[in-house]
Amino acid sequence: MRETKLWHLAAGLILISALAGCKRDEARVYHVPKEDSSPSQAAPVATPEVAQPGMDSPPPSAISIPQLKYRLPDGWQEKPLSEMRVASFAVVGPKGQSADVSAIPLPIVGRDLELVNMWRSQVQLPATSDPNAIKQAESIAIGTEQGRLFNFVSEQPMIGKFQQRILVAMLTRGTMSWFFKMSGEDVFVISQKEKFLQFLKSVSFVENAPAQMAAAPVTQGGNADSIWTVPSGWQSMPPAQFLLAEFSISGTNGAKAEVNVAAMGGEGGGLLANVNRWRGQLGLGTAGENDLSQIAQSLDVPGGKATLVDFTGVDSKTSAHTRLVGVIVSQNGQTWFYKLMGAEPVVAQQKDAFVKFIQSANYANAR
Repeated sequence: MRETKLWHLAAGLILISALAGCKRDEARVYHVPKEDSSPSQAAPVATPEVAQPGMDSPPPSAISIPQLKYRLPDGWQEKPLSEMRVASFAVVGPKGQSADVSAIPLPIVGRDLELVNMWRSQVQLPATSDPNAIKQAESIAIGTEQGRLFNFVSEQPMIGKFQQRILVAMLTRGTMSWFFKMSGEDVFVISQKEKFLQFLKSVSFVENAPAQMAAAPVTQGGNADSIWTVPSGWQSMPPAQFLLAEFSISGTNGAKAEVNVAAMGGEGGGLLANVNRWRGQLGLGTAGENDLSQIAQSLDVPGGKATLVDFTGVDSKTSAHTRLVGVIVSQNGQTWFYKLMGAEPVVAQQKDAFVKFIQSANYANAR
């Protein structure tokens, strides 16, 4: 299962512990049994984390997540919550087929094409710049509101001998978007689509128990409260949504680069998905598992090894010639994403400092 465990994002995707300040005991999910219209005992929601670091937007001072209510279809089983999910289900067929269903709220608005490309990458489809890809969504009901349903299927088998299909229902409510996702074997997911749509119609939101989320603080320099030792010449900036830290670096003749840091629980969507997310930001083709040994290298970091990639291409947003150095670090049950991206001369000059910055990390100071 490749969820960017949206996952999160973006193509950034993606997707983080900048939301690590969420209070677990304030957000709740309610399951409404078919035979009883009253809500069952509330269950605590896992701390939301973004799977797609890099989708940069102005940060909110706080993010409010309402409670979620729903009716559980026959044959669906609730699963323990993980990462950013506020609801999680397993669907098992009579012949052992399976599908995974999740509900994830994220403060993402207006990044539809990036999201579409993230989902496409999860089923190994190439990225697209065609705005009509957004218009292909099916209009559906999510509770009493109007949502959109995106449908993606792999061209090649990904689950044993079966192709993989992803259904993603998206609903934007104010500054928050809700993503309801079903993924699994192609034919089985199609057979479950009607139940998925009925589940979506049963969804309702309760606004009276918000959870507050805030980014983890990062301080300049190497004091006891710092996660990193920040190189001289790096200008700290208020981190955008989903980022833990963000820095601007100026070079000669107005050339610039930026460093950003994000983190998410577990595997963060997987190495290949995130490598392809970064490649997509530079207009590069999708890599396969067999390509990783050629395009990725090991990097020593405190407590173990990290993976480093170094790509040059054309920035999909600015059309400028751009270089990107990305590092993925697994520490204490989390995956950390570091990205240095910008004008090639600046990135070349700053690469060693970037690596030392990552190697200076003291994750015990991360909150």
